[in-house]
Amino acid sequence: MKKWIAQTDIGNISEGDEDWTAIRDRVKSLGMKIDGKMISLPKGMEEYIQFKSASGDLGSGEIKVLSRVIGFKLGNKYVKLRVDEKTNDITVEVDEVSL
Repeated sequence: MKKWIAQTDIGNISEGDEDWTAIRDRVKSLGMKIDGKMISLPKGMEEYIQFKSASGDLGSGEIKVLSRVIGFKLGNKYVKLRVDEKTNDITVEVDEVSL
């Protein structure tokens, strides 16, 4: 099982407890729990992000999560950790912030 866990000014909030858009401006640190293990991002970053990538079948309406991503803004870049949903492989990505 994989889920993000955010430390906020109102306490710890886990994926499923609260909608990300409601808390994203309150996040002080972010991590992801992966099958009982915790990956934590640096505390006190300017901005944190989380999202999932998925694929879907229009015929059946089935949607399958392929990976989960947590990350943070560092200067003009986003540093992201992508966790493959099937294998738990972790990839580090760095992208320019688009305006």
